[in-house]
Amino acid sequence: MPDMSMFGILNTALTGIHAHKLAMNVVGHNIANASTPGYSRQRPVIEANPPIPLTTLTQPSFPLQMGTGAKVKTIVRLRDAFLDVQYRQVNNRYNYWDTVLSNLHFIEQLLAEPGEDGIRSLVDNFWNAFKEVMSDPSSTASKAEVVSRAQQMVSQIKDLYGRLEQLREDIDDEIVQRVSEINQMIKRLADLNNKIRTSMMLNSPPNDLLDERDRILDELSNLANINYTEAEDGQITLRIGNQIVLNGSTYRELRALERPYGKGYHELFVGNSQLILSDGKLKALMDLRDSSIVKYMRKLDEFVLFITDSLNLVHRDGFESNGVTTNLNFFKKIEAFSDDPSIFRIKGSRKLEMGPYHTVTGIHSASSQVEIEGRRFNSDDIVLSFGGGSSNVLNVSAGTTIGDLVGSWNLLGTSLRVGSHAGGYRLYLEDSTGSLRNKLFLSLGDSLSQMGFDTETKGYITIKESDLSGLSSGVYNINVEYTLEDGTRQTETISVDLSSGVNLSNIEASINSSSHLRAQIYADPSTGENMLVIVPDEQLNFDPSAVKVLSDDDFFTESNAFVRNYEVLKYKDTLENIFYGQTGFDPTRPFTITINSTDIEIDPAVDTLETLVEKINEKNTGVLADLTPHHSLVFRASSLYDFDLRMMEIKGPQGFFEAVGFVDPDGDPNTFDWSSSFTLVSKSDDFTTLSERFKVADILTFDRAPYDEPLNIVNQFEVSSSLAANPANLAVDVGYALENSDWNATSIKPSGGANPELLETIQNLYTRKILSNGKESFYEFFGGVVSELGVEAETASNLKNNTEILRQEIDNAREEVKGVSLDEEMANMIEYQHAFSAAAKVITAVDQMIQTVINMVG
Repeated sequence: MPDMSMFGILNTALTGIHAHKLAMNVVGHNIANASTPGYSRQRPVIEANPPIPLTTLTQPSFPLQMGTGAKVKTIVRLRDAFLDVQYRQVNNRYNYWDTVLSNLHFIEQLLAEPGEDGIRSLVDNFWNAFKEVMSDPSSTASKAEVVSRAQQMVSQIKDLYGRLEQLREDIDDEIVQRVSEINQMIKRLADLNNKIRTSMMLNSPPNDLLDERDRILDELSNLANINYTEAEDGQITLRIGNQIVLNGSTYRELRALERPYGKGYHELFVGNSQLILSDGKLKALMDLRDSSIVKYMRKLDEFVLFITDSLNLVHRDGFESNGVTTNLNFFKKIEAFSDDPSIFRIKGSRKLEMGPYHTVTGIHSASSQVEIEGRRFNSDDIVLSFGGGSSNVLNVSAGTTIGDLVGSWNLLGTSLRVGSHAGGYRLYLEDSTGSLRNKLFLSLGDSLSQMGFDTETKGYITIKESDLSGLSSGVYNINVEYTLEDGTRQTETISVDLSSGVNLSNIEASINSSSHLRAQIYADPSTGENMLVIVPDEQLNFDPSAVKVLSDDDFFTESNAFVRNYEVLKYKDTLENIFYGQTGFDPTRPFTITINSTDIEIDPAVDTLETLVEKINEKNTGVLADLTPHHSLVFRASSLYDFDLRMMEIKGPQGFFEAVGFVDPDGDPNTFDWSSSFTLVSKSDDFTTLSERFKVADILTFDRAPYDEPLNIVNQFEVSSSLAANPANLAVDVGYALENSDWNATSIKPSGGANPELLETIQNLYTRKILSNGKESFYEFFGGVVSELGVEAETASNLKNNTEILRQEIDNAREEVKGVSLDEEMANMIEYQHAFSAAAKVITAVDQMIQTVINMVG
């Protein structure tokens, strides 16, 4: 076989020129796109052409493998697919938190906290306005200020609520726009898939098409979490969220369809399947619209719901200054407009106050009767009793046992007993025929408290027999003024006739002839000296402050009268007294109220309505119990159950629910069945059933809303029209209930416009923990909202910063792989240029060799 000709050498050199010319073209392309977003640098893959076996003149028998030059096998794109996946995953997260953070900052600006124009400041100003009315309950200007402050608070809260709703609408519009962008990207990716497949079939590297596809995938990862796989033909299958949207050149568009409820915000679908996202800007927008913003709107709904209802129930129980107008709401009542609303609150129809006291419990939960009866008094004492125009004295000697006192007790027709109680024993004072309410028991020492009774200290005018020497024989006229229970004042002149002798007996007789004062002589057990105590009667509630001495002819001065403190038996509105005598009611046995599987044990001999409320609230069952000023029992649903009692199950004795006025199954308001268990509310009850069940009670309802929608209660927030038109209708006087025989105060009378008790109750509402499932008060609530928002924004900021750092690190690593380095390209350019020039030199040299041969032959 002949040796390679010189023309073969020319061909070999020519392949070098072509290969490095193409390589120079790649370098030029890289340099030209050095600043192009998403561009991946390319590299020519230069390899040797296949050799040719040739014999030579010097080696004719053994052919040599002679090289035939070089070629560019392909042009590769420098890209790290793993880093691309990592970048897009982190980019999802970064855009999620970036979107969340910017919107949370906007909400913070809407709240304007802290600041004088913030919502907390307006709430504080509203409650502080009541203090001015308390100082002068008759001031029309102060009442007008309360109404004005209320209207300012209402306006600010409704404005904030509207701005949050507008933000939701704006976000929903952006979601629709982003869906349109995503669909455009999906279409473009489908087109690129088709072109890439065609290029791959022709063995032509689709580098720029791949760059374009990766750039779109990067942009798509800003909006949603994506996942994709690449087939052998170069096409990708793309999944957005939980739905496949692209398979080769076949694609499915995202659809934004309006909800059939609320304001018709959009949900995302692919075909007929709902799209569920877990990351990206689009996920953040949906979370903000359906969760974060709704949460703060529901916070406002909760505030309005509780302030409206709690303040209304207090205000309705009161009278305006003139004592004429009552039962007015402060705020417009929240209403439901649907046929299947939530039940937020139920209020009993019975006002459980001013009934008779039949028993009062002392020592209780003792393990045996002897444990109580064997206790001894540690000092001499006396027990005094007043009531019904009579008074008694009972001596208690040191070392005497409670059992001894039980046997000798003979005060005002009452009995001191030891009986069974809650699996143990108790000591109790009983008046089965009359009412302890109109009887007063007091002691000089601590005998009453030693028996376990609740007591309080009161001071009554006392005169010592040894101080009577300062008095003269004759008549002393004492002018007094009584303040009766209804606030009216009554005057009387009491003539203390000492003409027949200056002694305690004559003073006692004179005082006892008065309308409302009673006197009793006793021997002080510590000194043996006789003393006389003067006590206001039951019509003045035995209250020393209800008596004012206008003049006394120096009687009290000359008798050296002084105010002595006594230990006074304190009565409680125990449930035993309230439910006394009802069918099947046993005061010695606790009963149980069950709320959502949580049992609450109530001891009627010890518990009052107030402690019942405390026991329910401390169990965190989702029910918040409350009492109105005139002791109607209230159950409210907390945020734990979306403010809806219908989501709960409440059980207890039927007699209890009847006695508080929640239900009346038999239609007879005077019968109470304590022997039967009763389900007050069950999750299976429909509204029609509950509405009929609670027909005797007062319920507050509002329209139900899905979890991703606000309750829209704020939109009903208004000061009542009667109060807005005439601020003088502001209730200031809680009034008083007349005594009754069945613990149902049906008659409430005004006690006078100067009585600020109702306003004090309203002030106490400000700091009562009834919001946030009983954890926050009105005073604390918006501070908690602002703090929660601040923590949420700080968390979003930290997570955004962390993901931004990680994203930047991954992107830098990507750029190290795919980015164009001009220095490197210049080096490559010089290399390829030198190789090109060298190949050209070879051709020149061969040309000269050929010319030499031609000249020799010629």
